[in-house]
Amino acid sequence: MIFNDLHGNLDRGQPIFGAVAGKTDLYSTPWSLNLGAPDDFFKTRELIIMGTVAHHFNQSISFNASYMKQYWRENLQEHRTTNSFVPDMDNKPVSSLAMMQFVQRKQNWATDNINAYFNFKFKTGSFLHQALIGYDNQIWEKRKGGQQNAARGFLLKNGSIVSSYNPLKASEYQTVNYNGTIIPKPNVTPFDLNPGAANYQGADFNTLNIITPLTSALTTTHAAYFQHLFTWRKFTILSGIRQEWFQDITNFKETNETSFNNNKLLYRFGITYRLTDNINVYGTYLTGYQPQSNTVTLMPNTSSLTGSAARFKPLTSDLKELGIKAQLFGRISLNLAVYEIYQRNILINANNPSEPDELVQRGADRSRGFEAEFSGHILPQWHIYGGYSYIDAKILDDTNSDLVGKRKENTSKNSVNIWTRYNFSTIEFLKDFGIGAGMLYQSSKVPWFTRSFELPAYTTIDAALYYTPKKTVQLSFNLNNITNKVYWIGAQNYLRLFPGTPRNYLLTATYKF
Repeated sequence: MIFNDLHGNLDRGQPIFGAVAGKTDLYSTPWSLNLGAPDDFFKTRELIIMGTVAHHFNQSISFNASYMKQYWRENLQEHRTTNSFVPDMDNKPVSSLAMMQFVQRKQNWATDNINAYFNFKFKTGSFLHQALIGYDNQIWEKRKGGQQNAARGFLLKNGSIVSSYNPLKASEYQTVNYNGTIIPKPNVTPFDLNPGAANYQGADFNTLNIITPLTSALTTTHAAYFQHLFTWRKFTILSGIRQEWFQDITNFKETNETSFNNNKLLYRFGITYRLTDNINVYGTYLTGYQPQSNTVTLMPNTSSLTGSAARFKPLTSDLKELGIKAQLFGRISLNLAVYEIYQRNILINANNPSEPDELVQRGADRSRGFEAEFSGHILPQWHIYGGYSYIDAKILDDTNSDLVGKRKENTSKNSVNIWTRYNFSTIEFLKDFGIGAGMLYQSSKVPWFTRSFELPAYTTIDAALYYTPKKTVQLSFNLNNITNKVYWIGAQNYLRLFPGTPRNYLLTATYKF
């Protein structure tokens, strides 16, 4: 059983100003800056109950089953950007003034997961077989009573609120003077990004103008699958099929209840050939399929709130991979792989300031890459681990034709990581101590919603000290990002950059029994 009771805040990212293509200063605001207000909160309460059972009928037949029940409740209040700057009367962005919205949300759901399978092991002639047959079931109910309210948009002189600013009707808008610039007055007080500016003084917003009951829903998935693995001489071959049935019910248990169904046969195939006792080559192919209910139902802040997931095509994918796994000199394991992944019908935010919850569907993207990983001992007391990844990720189809052929967002082409540990076991007075050091490199990335700037490449350096007085006890002290490097692991636009963790330390005590 797991019980979580969380009282915290959401961090929607660091905003910057000076949004000029090619001249943007990512250091124009401190990486600790948060647009939230002092009275914001994010409260969740979760209860998870799990159980498993396993039984071996004999050496050849076994059965495994598991069940999980989850109850989850959310209560949210926050100020966050609409992903845009406040416009002036000519509809040009004022790049030091973030357009804000105020959001309140309450929702709760319950989930049931069941997994069960039989495993059979047998031999026919020179063939060794392992067959698996199973069933999965997930029932996810988003319950009635949820609601998301918001305040955003602009105030008109007649007291009403509109979602966006129209410069052709500028005379109809209330206005305010910001540092000598006349702007249409937002419903929610904007956030001034200038250093030392006073924010959230007095009334923060005029009125909640979007009151939306969250649609109740029931998402059910059933799946039956069969997998067969057999070994013959130097070959190991895996094949599997999985039939999935999906049902999505919108407005569950209400008079206007509607439903739709999906089903899909998925398959996978893999083959391994043992070149030598220490070197294996392999190839694999598998397919994926997922209706968009998870995104639309789970994340109401990124959906139209009241619509059905049926309006979006299911996410489909396939993976092809070739690789080598080797054991070198009896000490070092080496893995090399090349792969290609296709994804179709990806859901992304429309980046529409007047409708910040709107989603659109991307046609397809493709990732091709190479990965290398090694791990082992240079000496008995000296361990090393390292990896390199190259990803060529491109957009193949998009509603915005200008994006076709461009690199995929928030993806680094090159990544390198190395970690090594040395134990002073051969030196008597230091035999209980060890040291570790490592580095991580990530090349540049393109943000999700703008290509007018890049997140720069970065390198972080870590170190550790170990003390192991007994085989059952270890104390370790890790110092991460030693140089306190300022870097960003991802971004959406000028107003949502996600900084990496600054210098930090971790003290760990481990006891084995």
